Amino acid sequence: MGILSKPLTSPALLNAFIKKYARSSSDLKRSPSITRIISTLLFLSFLVKFIRNRYFHPLSHIPSTIFSGSFIFSALSVYSGRSHYFLPATHKRHGKIVRVAPNIISIADKDAIHDILVKADYPKSKIYNKMELYNQHNLFTSCDKSFHKNRRRLVAPAFGLQYLRSLEPIMHGCIQVLIQTIDEILVDPTSVKRGKVLPPGHIDVCSLINRLSLDIIGETAFGHSFQMVQHDDHPFPKQMAELLKRSMQQAFNPWVRWLFPLDYSFLQFPIDQVKIRKDAGEKGRRADLLQYLIDAQANERVSGNGETGNDYEDMISGKLTDRALHTEVLVFLIAGSETSSTTITNTLMYLLKNPKTLERLREEIDQATANNSAGALPSYDQIRNLPYLTACINESMRLRPVAASGVPREVDEDANICGYTIPKDTIVLAQFPLLHYSEEYFPQPKDYIPERWLPGDESPFPPVQDHTFYPFSAGTRNCVGKNFAMMEMRLILASIVKTYELEHVPRQRTDYVQFITTAFATESYVVKMRRRKDMEAPLMQ
Repeated sequence: MGILSKPLTSPALLNAFIKKYARSSSDLKRSPSITRIISTLLFLSFLVKFIRNRYFHPLSHIPSTIFSGSFIFSALSVYSGRSHYFLPATHKRHGKIVRVAPNIISIADKDAIHDILVKADYPKSKIYNKMELYNQHNLFTSCDKSFHKNRRRLVAPAFGLQYLRSLEPIMHGCIQVLIQTIDEILVDPTSVKRGKVLPPGHIDVCSLINRLSLDIIGETAFGHSFQMVQHDDHPFPKQMAELLKRSMQQAFNPWVRWLFPLDYSFLQFPIDQVKIRKDAGEKGRRADLLQYLIDAQANERVSGNGETGNDYEDMISGKLTDRALHTEVLVFLIAGSETSSTTITNTLMYLLKNPKTLERLREEIDQATANNSAGALPSYDQIRNLPYLTACINESMRLRPVAASGVPREVDEDANICGYTIPKDTIVLAQFPLLHYSEEYFPQPKDYIPERWLPGDESPFPPVQDHTFYPFSAGTRNCVGKNFAMMEMRLILASIVKTYELEHVPRQRTDYVQFITTAFATESYVVKMRRRKDMEAPLMQ
C-alpha cells in the first residue's frame, strides 16, 4: 500500500497543485505556514465529512465499522483486489448486515439476499456504468432493466444446449492443442513459451488453462484463435486484462486514471473482426457467437426492427447496432475466459489436496469413457451428466466463487432489509460467498467435500438448502453463459484427469485477488504431471 500513500496525502496533493498553478512555486515552498494551513484545512474537511458520514448519515443506524465514514477504505480494498479477505471478518464481528462505506451495506442473510437478487430484483449498481465499453450498455454493465431484458432475449439462445453442441468440436480442438503442448513441455521443459522453465514433470496449469480459455473464447466468440496455448504472444489478451483491472480500480478510485492511463487500443480488435466477417459474407460463416449476433442483427433489419440511426435511442432500446455487436462479443470474451479458467485451476488444486477425491473422479470418468478408442478424449454427451464431476466443480465454486466479494445492487425505492429501513439509491452488496462459508448451511464449510452435492444416501450431509448457493448469481441478472461455462469446465477437467496422473506440489501460494473476476495472485499454480499408461496412444481427432 506504500505506493498509494503519496498521491493521497495532503502535502503531495498540495505540491502537485503548486507545481501546476503557482506563479512562483519556490516562494510558496519557502512559506511553510501556507503549506501547514492548507494541509490543516484539507484534513479538517476530511474529518468533517468523516464524522458526518459516520454518525449523521441516513444509514448511520446500520451496524458499521469505522470504514463507513469514508470511501477511502473501501476504495483501497478494491484497489488491492483483496476486499474478499476483509469482508468475512467484518461480518463475523458486526452481524449479517454491515455498513462498509457511506452508502454501501454488505448483507450476508440468506432470505435478504434472495429478496435482493430474485424477489425485488434490484437493478445493478451504477458502479457498473463506469466499466462500460464504447460508452455502450451491454449485458454485463447495464443497470437498465428494460435494456437488459431486450438484449438478453436476443443473446440467450446462443447459450442454449442445442447451439452449444455445435461448439464442441471447437472446444475439443483447443483442448487437444493444450494436451499436445503439455506433452511437449513434459519431454522438454525448455519448450515452455514466455514462461518460467520448471523442473521436469512440472506444469504451470494456471497459466496454460487461462490461455486455453482465451483460445476457446476467441474461437467461439470471434472464430479467431489467439494461439495463446502454443505461443502466448498475442497482445490482445494482455491488453484486455490490464484494462479490466484498471477499470475496476477506477470505478472506486478516480485518481488511478492519473497514475495509470488506460490503453484502449485493444477495442479495435472486435471492430476489425466484425468487418472481416461481414465482408466475407457466406464464405466466412462459422458456428460461433459472432455469427449468431450478425444473423440476429440481419433479422432485426429485415423485420423493420433494426436501428433507427439515433445512437442513444438505439442503445437504450437494445438494438443490435454494429457497436452493440462489438461490445457483446467483447463482453463474452471478458466474462467467459478468466472466470472459467480460474474455477478449473481451483478445482484441480482441491482435487490434488484430496487424493481420494481425485481417484473417485477418475474412476467415474474412466467408466463413462470405457468404450472410447485409445487416447480419445471424453465427449460432452459422456460427461455432462456425471454427478461426481459436477459435484467437484460445485464444491470448488462454493469455496472460491467467481464473485468473491458479492455483487452490488442498488435499492430503487425505500425498503426494509433485515429489519432496517434502507433508503432509495443505497448500494446493497449481496454477500452470498458468506452463505457458502456458513456452517449454518454447509457442514464443515472450510473443507472440500464434493459428496455434499450428491443425492440421497450418497451424501454425508442433509441436502443443500435452497437459496444458499449462487455460483452464477440469480434472478434476471444471472450469468447468461452458465451453460457454456459448465460445458467448458467439464470438458477440460475430464480431459486432464483422463489423460494425466497428477501430483500435488507443496509450498505454493494459493491466495487470490478479485478485480472484475478472480485470479490467482501469483498467476501461477504448478502441478506434477505424467501421461497415464492407457492414454499414451496418439490423440484421436
